[in-house]
Amino acid sequence: MEKLSMLKIKELFRLAIEMNLSARQIAQSLNVSHTVINRYLQRFRQSNWSYESLMKLGDKEIVSALYGMDNKPSKRPLPDWDYIHKEMKRKGVTLELLHEEYVQVNPDNHYGYTWFCTRYKKHSSKLSPTMRMTHKAGDKCFIDFSGMTFPIADPLTGEVRNAEIFVGVLGASGYPFVMAVASQKKADFIHAHVMMFKSFGGVPRLLVPDNLKSAVVKGGRYEGDINPDYERLAAHYGCAVMPARPLKPKDKPLVENGVKLSQRWILAKLRNHTFFSISQLNVKIDELLVLYRNKVMKRYGQSRQEIFDTIDKPELQSLPLKPYEHKELKLLKVGIDYHVILNHCLYSVPYQLVGEKVEVWYGTLSVTISHNGKVVANHPKLTRKGSFSTQGEHMSSAHQKYLEWSPGRILNWGLTIGKHTSELLKLIMEKRPHPEMGYRSCLGIMREFKKYSDKGLEEEKLDSIAKYAIAHHRFRLKQITDLLKDGIDERHDDISTPSLFETHHHANIRGSDYYR
Repeated sequence: MEKLSMLKIKELFRLAIEMNLSARQIAQSLNVSHTVINRYLQRFRQSNWSYESLMKLGDKEIVSALYGMDNKPSKRPLPDWDYIHKEMKRKGVTLELLHEEYVQVNPDNHYGYTWFCTRYKKHSSKLSPTMRMTHKAGDKCFIDFSGMTFPIADPLTGEVRNAEIFVGVLGASGYPFVMAVASQKKADFIHAHVMMFKSFGGVPRLLVPDNLKSAVVKGGRYEGDINPDYERLAAHYGCAVMPARPLKPKDKPLVENGVKLSQRWILAKLRNHTFFSISQLNVKIDELLVLYRNKVMKRYGQSRQEIFDTIDKPELQSLPLKPYEHKELKLLKVGIDYHVILNHCLYSVPYQLVGEKVEVWYGTLSVTISHNGKVVANHPKLTRKGSFSTQGEHMSSAHQKYLEWSPGRILNWGLTIGKHTSELLKLIMEKRPHPEMGYRSCLGIMREFKKYSDKGLEEEKLDSIAKYAIAHHRFRLKQITDLLKDGIDERHDDISTPSLFETHHHANIRGSDYYR
């Protein structure tokens, strides 16, 4: 069986169990063969693990729980596809309901829901090769960029930059969302989705984007690799991503019409306007969008707003308590003080992870740290350089055995230079909430002292510099480094500084008489 990464295995189970998607839909979303999807689902069903319990395990435990599972299908009675197809035309009837009725008739020997859906789609496509696409309420949202850009002028320099126009359209009601963003890059693309869900007041089950790079890393006619950041957005909002096939406009006719809408009803009407910011442009877009949504369609005798309120909106999934925050990833090594350094700020992790590499996901508001697939720490994002966030549960007074250096060993090393050096290191550790948090600075100072000692600087001079640092409250590594570089020690205080108004006598000084 094809091996999947743990990230894809977890996403596979989420899409199957939380989203109730078919194997082919999952395969299209994850760029994996649908037979592989079915095999993993079979392993899960035979494992006797609940989905919630399985997701709490680490990566290795999940593999162990699923390893060795096998499932050999047996012959089962086939559903009456003609009856199924006829019943599907009735209002409110779903494949899930018809599958439940099929199971009730064959309780001991029946096919699963995924197989049932896949076979029905194959049967219905044979009956109607040019089958009209029908969309369930609250099901799909089609997404694309307009293709036309709009100029934004810098009010100070006059420089003109082009804003991109993001378009999203709900499948059942054709209800549109249009927004200007700075670019088609990942961060702007994801931000537009967050604002779109907020505008809808809910979340559809499926996102159907075109094959742009912000959504699909590698496209394909039937399958594509979804951008991991886009997958995380979908997971946060409880929906799934199913990209449209390249060069297949019939897969996304609604968004194609939505693109025309943005060009004809919005951009064309604003062609003679000058905007100095994207926010100004979006205010005007919102005004025109409200008019378009409330325009009565002759074919239906209703506006898109009315259809949305009665069809799509009641079926949308609820918004999460917090909007999605786009985060970047860095792999960092945990330091001796059980902290990682991110953009010159320190964040704590459990002390057992000293020396390990961890995944650090950071956005504008928060920092999440994971190890081996498990979240081990959450911190608010720090902005002041040199600041730190330390959680009490990450500390342990008994964890000295995990560390190569201890406070006593550091202070004893300082005594090899002199009593003032040892006192300086002691003060640095005391100024932190926990001694180990000062290790990083102390070890840095020890390294600098050793470097200058190797260059021939006497220990007496080094200890004198430490005494000066204590007297002048210089406890940061850079401050100590500057003192070493400049050779400033306690004797520096004894040097008298000449007054600014003191008269200097020198052969090159002309004096006041020269100007008379």
